Amino acid sequence: MADSESIKKMLRSVLQSSKSGVSIGSLQSEYRTLCGEAIPLKKLGFSKLEDYLRSIPSVVRLDYRMGELKCFAAVCQETAHIAELVARQKNSKKCGPSKVINCKMRFKASNPYMLNVTPRSSLRQPSLAVASNWPANRSQTHGGYRGFSASGDYSLYDVSLVQRRITQLLEKYCSGMWMSKLPEVYSQMFKQKLHPQVLIDIEKWTHICQVEKPPSSNRADRLIYPPLPKPPTVSVKSTSSPTASPINSSTAIVPISSCPSKPEQLATPLNPPPVPKTRVFLKERLALSSVTLRTEVRHKIKELLSKYSGGLWAHALPKLFMDTYKMPFPEHVLDNLFQLLDICTVEYPLPHDKNRVRKCLTQCQCSGHTLPSGLEVLSPVVPPCLVVPSEQYPSVLVTEAKSSNAPLFRYVGVNYSHLHEAMEDVMASFYSQSSMQHPLSNPTVGQLVAVRGEDGDDLARAQVMEIMDSNKVYYMDYGLSVETSGTNLLHLHQDFLSLPFQATNVRLAGLEAFSSHPSVLSSLDTLAVGKILLMETLKSCEQNEVPVAVLYDTSEEEDLNINSTCLKALQDKTMNNPLTVNVTYKDVSVTNVCADGIMYCQLPSRGNTRLKKLLEQTEVYFISQMTSDYLVARPFSGKFCLARYKGQWARVEITSMHDNRVMEIVFIDFGVPATVEVTDLREIPPLFLKDFTLIPPQAIKCRLAELTVPEGDWSQEAVLWLKEATLGSEDCKMKVIHKGDKLVYMYLFIGVDSQELHKSINHQLDRSKLFRISQHNTNKYSGKPQVRYISLSSSFFQLGQNMDVFVPVACHPGYFVLQPWQDLHKLVVLMGEMMLYYNQTGKTNTVTQIQKREVYAAKIDKNWHRVQVKAILANGLVSVYELDHGKHELVRSTLIRPLIEEFRQLPFQAIAAQLAGVAQQQWSEEASMLFRNHVEKRALVAQVESVHQMSEVKGELWACRLTVYLVDTTMEDRDLWIHSIMTDINGELDRAAV
Repeated sequence: MADSESIKKMLRSVLQSSKSGVSIGSLQSEYRTLCGEAIPLKKLGFSKLEDYLRSIPSVVRLDYRMGELKCFAAVCQETAHIAELVARQKNSKKCGPSKVINCKMRFKASNPYMLNVTPRSSLRQPSLAVASNWPANRSQTHGGYRGFSASGDYSLYDVSLVQRRITQLLEKYCSGMWMSKLPEVYSQMFKQKLHPQVLIDIEKWTHICQVEKPPSSNRADRLIYPPLPKPPTVSVKSTSSPTASPINSSTAIVPISSCPSKPEQLATPLNPPPVPKTRVFLKERLALSSVTLRTEVRHKIKELLSKYSGGLWAHALPKLFMDTYKMPFPEHVLDNLFQLLDICTVEYPLPHDKNRVRKCLTQCQCSGHTLPSGLEVLSPVVPPCLVVPSEQYPSVLVTEAKSSNAPLFRYVGVNYSHLHEAMEDVMASFYSQSSMQHPLSNPTVGQLVAVRGEDGDDLARAQVMEIMDSNKVYYMDYGLSVETSGTNLLHLHQDFLSLPFQATNVRLAGLEAFSSHPSVLSSLDTLAVGKILLMETLKSCEQNEVPVAVLYDTSEEEDLNINSTCLKALQDKTMNNPLTVNVTYKDVSVTNVCADGIMYCQLPSRGNTRLKKLLEQTEVYFISQMTSDYLVARPFSGKFCLARYKGQWARVEITSMHDNRVMEIVFIDFGVPATVEVTDLREIPPLFLKDFTLIPPQAIKCRLAELTVPEGDWSQEAVLWLKEATLGSEDCKMKVIHKGDKLVYMYLFIGVDSQELHKSINHQLDRSKLFRISQHNTNKYSGKPQVRYISLSSSFFQLGQNMDVFVPVACHPGYFVLQPWQDLHKLVVLMGEMMLYYNQTGKTNTVTQIQKREVYAAKIDKNWHRVQVKAILANGLVSVYELDHGKHELVRSTLIRPLIEEFRQLPFQAIAAQLAGVAQQQWSEEASMLFRNHVEKRALVAQVESVHQMSEVKGELWACRLTVYLVDTTMEDRDLWIHSIMTDINGELDRAAV
């Protein structure tokens, strides 16, 4: 964690890069964009951002502008030289303009390796064949194609030959393609790799092609297409244009492979106006096909696909078509499959293996799936199905929630809301033509129309729902219905039907039985509607079912599970015992004592009595049923279900999931956490679900009042004494001293009639010496453990080798940690096994004898890790190094256990390294932070430059063992070599310092 001065310095840099100031609501996001982490308010001693900012007037100046509190950089020349660099970093990440809302939330990723990439397949491996030539290439340039593509050897650069071939290629792909796809298509078509210089020179070949970057695109790519003919009636004035193909890349459809015979042949309404270039651009960029496919053929293909629910291989379609209908299949369709998007979907079962790619056709579900409007679309052309984003937690804007089984939302992002806004900009330009402003004469229910806003400027796609004095229409991209005048209904041009309708719905997991309950809908309206949230889509159990999802609000410091919160709104709070300050309660049962002194207690209440009866009935019910029928098929965080506790069924909530097999739960009526496998959980029988849901958790979270804990922590001896004194006690009373929202402070009395405070457990514990950390701990594990180092051997790494790696930790270019990507799935499984083993055996009251430099298992942030001890401190803390993640941590000695032989088989995954290609030096905090922003928590390609033997690093597993080049291959237009960025940045900082 950076110190306070470093935070101030980077905060000032963020503010200096924005002359108009930064809204206080977006400051955290701007800071996170630059630094990769938010401002740690709690560690700085503040609960609110505004309070912290007002405490540093030398850095931040707060001012109200247009009714909004904005932050400006205080005058300071010390770090002004950094502002230009910061602005450059920010501008490279900025999204295009958004009329919806900007998402200002942090990532939520239960699996850190899914944060930025899809495993392995998203990494474009540089070729090993030319590894020996790279060092010379790297020194030539930083960031262009020359020397950085790393795609292999090239033939001599014959300009005229390349130009002829590109002309031939564009005759086939005459509606255009993304520049990043050109080398691959060129190589497949001509069996020769495209010279990298072509991608630089091609913009000058205007007689061969046109290169254009969509102005509103956030994609680092350009479009290449043949020179467009210029008819005398065509205006070439350009307006804003959409960004990229609406077909998500996960469908693996090549949307730019269709070839219209002429731009003049685009489908237009009667008496079309002059077509501006914007419309041609829209056509080509949104991948509309103008190759006419006869209605008869389309109908036969649809009929054929309906007989094969599992889909068809595309290459088998012509023969099957001929055998079935005794007529030839139009072969050009296989090269233009997106012509069929209104009747089928196209999938690539092996999307990342281009040599074995096969196309699969399945009947499109759009026609069968009820749209949010509830009406069938009456149109010869239907937009393709909306493709689910590839991110693990995509951002969504919830627009309506009339039922938890069908809340309406829109995806937020470049390929969704941004692309839709670009389309509406084109619509506004298109319908501004006077000849296109004639209203529909006879609209029909179900018809797709373009609707003009009341102000006359905005245009949107809609469906007619009712025709009366004022027409009721449903906005297909926003999920809402309005009444409007018939003069605002315009013919919806076919050009605007290639983008999927943006409004869609899901079913919220865990709320199915209460989908229309007023309390649930009220909570949804308050917590979700009109807000941008993160959505986790759960694995489907049945084919073609409506997606089931969990919503999270991550705008605050703690994530809020929307589904779980809505379910808890159903609880009847009157069923619990209302606690009153200074009142003593009898028959209290202490159910759990935590390591930090938190206690959970049960009090007699109407809910407790009702719960015991329900659990008895459930036990009888399960005896008469096959309990395996109630196995949890779809677990998720926040799920409400049952598990065994001390031989009886009890209510639990899933608090976190390590994977689909291992998860953490809490017994909500006892306050006891546990780690279980999914097979240990059972669904609540529908017969009892409503009654179980109404009863609030019976465990009350408490803490002993007025108890002074030295050094702010509990010793293991004190916790053990408190457990022995309270757990299972039948004569227990508590006096409430203070009642907070989540925590009750109380005095606890056991086995005494009087309520004198000096007889309370609080005072007994305070008078004891149990809070002193024992320095003479013993353990049944005696003797020095037999340690076998199982780190990856030096022979595992070869000079010049390219490896897929994940970077969990990055301090600066001189020290960061790599994890080989190929074994990360094994590490995930291992950590799940460790969690199960140590969370179950860790309840035994044993203390591990800890020795320096030995390897143990330690509990850090709820997970168990393999660690090596670096130092044992006097205050009960132990300095350890995480052998699989490369982090240095301080943990309590009570959270360390012996590492059993079973967990020593997998080699330690953390490999310390330094960056090649840069001079090793004392890196500034600014350069280090920018380096972390580029590599930390990212999957990259590493090329090994040198390997240090274990003898050189004296057996210290955290010492640097590799010198590597790092390459970010996730960009579509080029490979990004990290050392070149650091060289440029370091040079900029050096010049600024002078």
